Amino acid sequence: MSVPTTPPPDHPIGELRLPLPEEHVLPNRLQLLMIPDARAPRVELRLIIPTAGRAFDEESMVGLAAATARLMTAGTRKRSSFQIEEEADRYGGALAVSANTEIALLQAHCLSHHLPQMIDLVADILLNPVFPSEEVEIDRANTLQRLRLQRTQPDFLADERLRRSLFGTHPYHRVAPDENALQRWQPEHLQAFHAQRYRPAGATLIVVGDFRTTRLVRLLETHLSAWQGEPPDDKLPSPPHEPAEKGEQFVSRDGSVQSHLMLGTLVPPRSAPDSLDLLLGVNLLGGGASSRLFRTVREQYGYAYSVNAHIDYYRRIGAFVAQAQTATDNTRDALRQILYEIDQLTHQPIPAHELQATKNYLIGRHTLGWITLGGIADRFVQTVVHRLPMDYWHRYPELVHAVSSEAVQQVCARYLQPERMSIVMVGDPGIAATETLS
Repeated sequence: MSVPTTPPPDHPIGELRLPLPEEHVLPNRLQLLMIPDARAPRVELRLIIPTAGRAFDEESMVGLAAATARLMTAGTRKRSSFQIEEEADRYGGALAVSANTEIALLQAHCLSHHLPQMIDLVADILLNPVFPSEEVEIDRANTLQRLRLQRTQPDFLADERLRRSLFGTHPYHRVAPDENALQRWQPEHLQAFHAQRYRPAGATLIVVGDFRTTRLVRLLETHLSAWQGEPPDDKLPSPPHEPAEKGEQFVSRDGSVQSHLMLGTLVPPRSAPDSLDLLLGVNLLGGGASSRLFRTVREQYGYAYSVNAHIDYYRRIGAFVAQAQTATDNTRDALRQILYEIDQLTHQPIPAHELQATKNYLIGRHTLGWITLGGIADRFVQTVVHRLPMDYWHRYPELVHAVSSEAVQQVCARYLQPERMSIVMVGDPGIAATETLS
């Protein structure tokens, strides 16, 4: 029996009818985006605090932003951490706060008939966190244990070193808490960070699901009326547009039989006019199991166990990253092949079928993101964070279809130049002593 080697043809993607959010500004200047959707008796909430990420930590307190976010659910003046968790569970949902590089994000969901109670819970956490000392100590111990474990992992070490190579001293380089700062902060430090940064002016609340907009607005005005103020006007310094360090950087892991390889450079932010052209090129290069890096570095030559390429987006800059996990003896071969594939992408015509397959992949993934209420909410989080037009995702398939192979090659040639790359290798010191790149 013969095994087919040609995949079945792609089916045309049907029209996707997407909602646009209804916009409203509460009296405390909180921006509200509402998307009623009655497909399921459920509501998703996303609250974006734009100046509460780890980039806003003071140099002596790196990690404080993330700890503040995590511990907002550790107790309020009215509720313990157990009560908060039990109450959210009783509403058929969950609630958590986290911080990434630039923002803090409160995420919650519940059954729609419990929306008033969930909003009351969210308001209590926003307005009245107390950061109990015993919870701070538990979090400190857990974070310290997690950090020490991370520092034994080659992927973490590579990512940490690459961020320093790309961003230098800019706060975007931070990926983990500082161990000394972790030992230093107390509940009053978290309380001060919260009081200073968690303000409604400039924040955005996205609500998606089964609710009536007029009733929702009334609930929010009632429960959040005491939440007032603007965050401090301390903008981050402009990020660099060229990597702080180019060429090869080594992180030694004595006796390691595997290497973690990362290449990176700085590229335009998501809001840039040529961002989508570059995104398509990077996905063609390393965006999935049909990408060039997967087919050659992993499947054809067996140089790596895993390999991929992607773009990390910040508000004012992006970072191209390609990475591979490989046996020590294959590290140099994997690096050469990745650079070769980047060169081919920028200098050789892109076959029409390959470009179309990558477009189908991006559009298909985009379409799947609209299936769930949470997926819809997360799409609009990206809209807000990256300052995209409100109808960006509605026009996304059309924009992707319009990208030409010439545009992909031009933008990749502009930004993915080998001389602009920072290259990090984590593994046995022997890889640093072998041949260098020409």
